[in-house]
Amino acid sequence: MATFSQQFLANLGSPQWTQGMFGLGQAIGGIPGQMQQRRQQEQFNQLMQQGQAAMAAGDAAQLAQIGQQMTAAGYAKEGQALTQAAMTAREQQRTKAETVGKERASAQMLMSELQDYVNNPQLPANMRQQANNLLRAAAVAGDRAVLLEPRVAQLRTQMTQAGKPSVVPGGAALVGPTGEVLYQAPVKSAAPKGPDREIIKPSKEDPNFRIFEDGQLVNTIPVKTEGKTLEEVEMDNDRISQIVRIKGDIAELMKKEGQYADWTASGVMGQLLGNFWGGSTAYDRNSLINSVKASLGLEAITALKEASKTGATGLGQVSNLELNALQSEIATLNIGQSEEAQRDSLRKIFEHLDRVQKIASGVVPVEAIDWNSPEYAAAGYGKDPVTGTVMYTPQGKGGPVYKLVDGSFKKLDI
Repeated sequence: MATFSQQFLANLGSPQWTQGMFGLGQAIGGIPGQMQQRRQQEQFNQLMQQGQAAMAAGDAAQLAQIGQQMTAAGYAKEGQALTQAAMTAREQQRTKAETVGKERASAQMLMSELQDYVNNPQLPANMRQQANNLLRAAAVAGDRAVLLEPRVAQLRTQMTQAGKPSVVPGGAALVGPTGEVLYQAPVKSAAPKGPDREIIKPSKEDPNFRIFEDGQLVNTIPVKTEGKTLEEVEMDNDRISQIVRIKGDIAELMKKEGQYADWTASGVMGQLLGNFWGGSTAYDRNSLINSVKASLGLEAITALKEASKTGATGLGQVSNLELNALQSEIATLNIGQSEEAQRDSLRKIFEHLDRVQKIASGVVPVEAIDWNSPEYAAAGYGKDPVTGTVMYTPQGKGGPVYKLVDGSFKKLDI
């Protein structure tokens, strides 16, 4: 049996000694908890260090992962902060990517413009050399080539000021201040002027439009007048006459060969010659394009919409939708477009005008309209994909219903 000294046994009865032993026991028993707390602190510090490194690097994916680990470890506040930082980093990455993409596209356009100047034999040699120097600098700058824009703008100004003429007769040359030939005007003998167009309005004897070109009948447009007042008929006739004239100008612009077709009448050359070199094909083409755009400006479109009002039958609404689309398309037409892009814009404008003309004549071109497009659906139109029936409900469900029959909307008694 173990024996204890008298001093040890005496100490057991001492309150101070007993309290000291209790504290020692507590310390020994608390060691596992302290170790757990230390491990948690080390984990927290490690995650925070990783989070700081990811934040400095702008690594959104790493920030999001560490934020999830923080939350799982019980540090919800810190985890939420890192998750928010990840979202911010993603947005910054997206914005940066968009900015880089725009800068790259702008740089490519700038270099393409400079390349055109370098390869343009009609520009003075000193200006082509300036363009070549700028092109080399742009190639070195890469995506940051847009920083050269002020210097390129100065070059454009020099070309404009050096080449501002009055009118250059066919076959004549425009000479710059240093003796270089800036532009050689073509002799335009192969392309005669456009046809002499005459529009005969309907009369009591002949209720049709008759379109003559160079004395020959080229088109007949029938017009419906039932249910219209004399004033409404006259407004429709004026509208049709205006549209026919504009369509004639557009048809001339769309011709691949003619007085308005030339390799100089598009792109960078189109912009330069079309605005400053009088007597050139580009100048004449630009003048006609501006005339078409003026004829279909905001006031003209508003007047056409006003003339299109035909009560609740849906004809006027269809006309307005087509005029809205026409107005958007007109805004894109520019002589600086490529030849193909110009022709595509002109074709779309012509088609919209053709539909408006037919509507003004009292007939809706059924197959030429996308009745189920968002614009038409929002206005109350719809076409059954099986039967092909076109319906019009201007007031939605519960309101009157119109059916398209023989090019006109007829109210249904339902």
